[in-house]
Formats: sequence, C-alpha cells, structure tokens
Amino acid sequence: MAQKVDKEASVRKFQQIMDNIRARKFAGIYVLAGEEPYYSDVIIDALNSTVLDESQKDFNLSVVYGNETDAGQIVCLCRRYPVASPYQLIIVKEAQQLSSLQPFEYYLKVPAPDTILVLSFTGKNLDKRTGFYKSLKDKAEVLESVPLDEWKVPQWITGHVQELGYSIEPDAAQLLAQSAGVSLRKIALEIDKLIKGTDGTVIRVRDVEINIGVSRDYNPFELCKEIGERNILRAFSIAEVFASNSKKYPIQATLGAMFFYFNQLLTVEAELSAGERDFYSACQKAGVFGTQRVREYQTAARNFPLKKTMGVISQIKDTDLKSKSNYGGNSTDGALLNALLTKIFVL
Repeated sequence: MAQKVDKEASVRKFQQIMDNIRARKFAGIYVLAGEEPYYSDVIIDALNSTVLDESQKDFNLSVVYGNETDAGQIVCLCRRYPVASPYQLIIVKEAQQLSSLQPFEYYLKVPAPDTILVLSFTGKNLDKRTGFYKSLKDKAEVLESVPLDEWKVPQWITGHVQELGYSIEPDAAQLLAQSAGVSLRKIALEIDKLIKGTDGTVIRVRDVEINIGVSRDYNPFELCKEIGERNILRAFSIAEVFASNSKKYPIQATLGAMFFYFNQLLTVEAELSAGERDFYSACQKAGVFGTQRVREYQTAARNFPLKKTMGVISQIKDTDLKSKSNYGGNSTDGALLNALLTKIFVL
C-alpha cells in the first residue's frame, strides 16, 4: 500500500529545492512525482533557466519523453560529456511511461558528476517497494507533491499573485478558486491570463469575470455574501438570475461555492468554540484573509451561529443530492435553489 505523503513536508521540500537551485547548488538527479504537477513544472523551469546559459543549451540540453525513449537510452545520454559547459541537463518528461526503470538503478550507483538528470513522473506517486525507489536514497532529490487543500487555494492564489508583483482582491481570489478548482497548474495559467488582460496591478472580481469567463453579472460568492448578511431580497434576486440561465450558472457550481463559504464559517465558529478569543486569528485558521472578508464573516457568524451554520451545510448537501438524482423529482435547478434559500432563511 502506498504511503501517504505529508502535505506540509512536501511544500517544505519544494521550497528547499528551489532555494538550492537559486543558489546554484544543484543535485545530480531530481525525481519529481506526485499528484500536483505544478511543482514539477516550476522546478524544471528553474533548472532550465539556471543551469545553462542560452549559448550552452544547443549541445548540453536534452528534453525527452517517456513514451518516445527508454531508460537505457537516457542513461547513455547521461554518460556523455558536456560541451563548453560544467554541466549537461537532461529532462525526462512523462517518465511514468517508461517501460522499465531498472537501468537507472545501475546508473544511480555511479552517476555522472557533470550531468543533471530530471525524471518527471507526471501525476503519479512513486512505488516505494521498487528497487528504483530504494536506489534513490542519498543519491537524488525526491519530491512527491500533494494537491493543495481546497480551503487553502484562495490564500495560495493571493501569495502567487503577490510574487508576480500584483495583488488580487479577496473576492476575486475566491471566485478564481471556485472556477479553477485545486489544480495549481491550471490556476497558474489562469493567473497569467488575468495579468495579461488586466490594466493596473490589482486584479478585481470584474477582471476574473471577463478574462476567465465566469459570470459577468453575478458570481456564487456574491450570493454567499448576501446570504451571510441575511439580505433576503438581494439573495433571491441573484438566484433568479442564476435560474434564468442554468448553463451559465450551473447549480453545482453555486452549491460548491455555498458549501465552501459555510464550511469556512463553520471552521471559524468551531475555533471560537474551542477557546480562540480573537476572531481574526480564527479566520486565519479557516483560510479567511483580508480585513474586508473578516468583517464579512463576522456578520455571517452573527446571523448564522454554529448550529444554524451546521443546518445550512446540511441543507446544501441535501440540495446537491437532489440536483444529481431523482430525489428532486421534476424540480428545475432554479426551483431547487429557491427552495434552499427559503430553508436557509427560516433556520
């Protein structure tokens, strides 16, 4: 049985590898695996831009794919000498498609000192029972990446955008997270698209709506905000817009955003019930950041204390089941959403 990879340890390992690459402290072999390919992408890009100058790449950079070669041929490449460079860089993408890894076991016993080999196993965890994995000990930098927790995605988006020299409104980060899911590779591409299509240095909700193709009229998190503030008429007005175009506003996306919102609120309230006295700290632990969002959740917590929040989540789950099965009868998505709001506001 595959061992569970520690998420925090995985992130620390990624940061350590990146710090060493920036300092030009290269390992001879990098083995990049795991379910989140974004980290492999970043490491490969960093090596590609750091190890060799542009003038050295013609003779010293080899990029091959696992379905187009075999491990024996790759080992032969590794045994070559670099030309007018202290290193040669060999990048193997889709290494999970190699028919055998056994030749690497022999190579790892005496690796070439002037070769940097990168084996990228896209979306695949390593089998720790194999001779290949056991031969990696003390011979390679091994990273097994883990998908980010859903509730941490908006925080990751905010940090990544800041690293690129921009900022993003909390609501915009929430909307992007809801739209793009937990795939950091996809999110990074969407952020790149946003930056290219945004005037100025602040990414706003409107920018996400226009450039990512999310609702240009409303988005699910606006509905959540209105519910949290108990703005009944406003919430039903937004629901009516959603109901008028179920393709543009699919109920599963709306329910997903509502579950995310109230699950965060539940976490905040659980922290407070457990003894946390500072509301801002409770919000941070729940993945809620920014003064504006903290105030929003303070209002929601007053309107939906712990038991009511649990009731809301229960009703969201019930509606989700009805939307995906025959339990909803002939009810339209709009009718299901209206019924859900009614149940929420009478709690």
